[in-house]
Amino acid sequence: MLRLKCLRCGLAVPYKGSRGDVCPRCLVRDDQAVALITVSDQPSAPGGTIGRLRINSKSEGDRQTIILSGELDVASSQILESVIADACASGVKELALNLAGIEFMDSTGLRAILQGQAMCERHECSYSLSPAQRQVERVLTETGVGERLRRRPRLMAPRAGA
Repeated sequence: MLRLKCLRCGLAVPYKGSRGDVCPRCLVRDDQAVALITVSDQPSAPGGTIGRLRINSKSEGDRQTIILSGELDVASSQILESVIADACASGVKELALNLAGIEFMDSTGLRAILQGQAMCERHECSYSLSPAQRQVERVLTETGVGERLRRRPRLMAPRAGA
């Protein structure tokens, strides 16, 4: 089923019957016109793969871990933002990104991570990252983003073949 989704507040409305492409919640609550994006509740491929990014999730009470592997880039960063928005909208109190499986990340992937932090702050949700592979850690360090985000020593690692 197709839905329209606000990446700012997480509101999702049915695609058919919607009255526009602006989030009504953000418009009324914050007096901001935030565009809705079209999303589907059907995965694009079996196993949660989007392009060359694989996203898995594990929930434990009010804590959710999003486990990423592959490439976090222009082709997949918006999907990560949507997954984070869904988690925040569901009411989790702690959200952790496991970056150990990310082999490549460009500036849009970096932006998605920062947008995730902003979404979690708006939803009063704790947000943290696991250590990443060397090349991704270098991007986080050289841009100063690694210092701005809470880091966890180690989160659940992706399973082999997952």
